[in-house]
Amino acid sequence: MKKWFIILRAYSWPASLAPVILGSVVAWRHGAFSWLDFALTFVAAFVVHSAANLANTYFDFKNGVDRPETADDRGLVDGLMTPRAMLLTALGLFAAGGALGLLLAFKNGVPALLWLGAAGFALAWFYTGTGFAYKYRTLGDVGIFLAFGPAIVTGTALIQARTFLPEALWASIPLGLLIVGILHANNMRDARGDGAAGFTTLAAALGPGGALKFYYALIILPYFFSFTFGSVWPPVFCAVSVPLALRLARMAARGDYSVLVPETGKLVAVFGLLLSAGLYIAA
Repeated sequence: MKKWFIILRAYSWPASLAPVILGSVVAWRHGAFSWLDFALTFVAAFVVHSAANLANTYFDFKNGVDRPETADDRGLVDGLMTPRAMLLTALGLFAAGGALGLLLAFKNGVPALLWLGAAGFALAWFYTGTGFAYKYRTLGDVGIFLAFGPAIVTGTALIQARTFLPEALWASIPLGLLIVGILHANNMRDARGDGAAGFTTLAAALGPGGALKFYYALIILPYFFSFTFGSVWPPVFCAVSVPLALRLARMAARGDYSVLVPETGKLVAVFGLLLSAGLYIAA
């Protein structure tokens, strides 16, 4: 089991699961919720996210980005899986996620979900995949924000409510920023190795000082957003996680990036659940 946690990068799972919970709560606030739809969406998000992680690992390895002496992603460099098996597993999980998306779209009569799902798959595959590979072009942060913030939160609400909910799009912003924080922490750690591999992430482009300030913004701005939902309860609940955010800020200042990456994932999970609880109570 530990092997699969490493291969699938389990620390990143809150980035797809917390948005499903948040989108479902927003739909519930508008009088629409189904446990069956919630379960199917939860599984679909988990499966597609795991597929995207495997595809990213595969292409980083094939493109010479992940090397044994520098890679944080150990699935292929440590021989835990063969490249062929990883690619086939990623494609199989993408297919399973796509099948669940089709089921939800037709069962609930929301054809718009097909377009949203297609955009999500494109963002996942072309992150490091063939073609544009936008991670290597300083656009990874933007793609991750769109994929794990607006796409999942509004998509989940669309599945539940059968219509687009502007509140879901707004609620996705603070959680999306924190999710980008996971990626940005990872890229701060890997800036030197990424440069040696011939590509530049936003963290590398900003430089150490600029990257650190950007990370601070990613973990602080969500708390200001919590005041914009017309109720005292979202900021009250979210405030519970402030000590964790401050601890992460201190880690970042010390350069403890290896610990910072999974710990930022924990903040995503905690903040996402607290924001969801605050919106639930506010209703």
